[in-house]
Amino acid sequence: MAHTSERRLYNGDELPGLLQLSKEQIDRLVTTGQLRPIRICGEVRFDSHELDALIEIYKQIAKRKSHEGSIQ
Repeated sequence: MAHTSERRLYNGDELPGLLQLSKEQIDRLVTTGQLRPIRICGEVRFDSHELDALIEIYKQIAKRKSHEGSIQ
């Protein structure tokens, strides 16, 4: 995902390729509330800014885990 202020909406079929996750993993992110779909005229879309935020959260988690592992 490009870190830019330009907003883009993605459909659900694009997300597995963008995030390199399976459709089931994408569905799990939606079910757990980590990723919120937007419905426009009955079509599901995902906001690029929200995807960027999700990636940043997971980067911070990885950073913390890496740091905790180096302490032990």
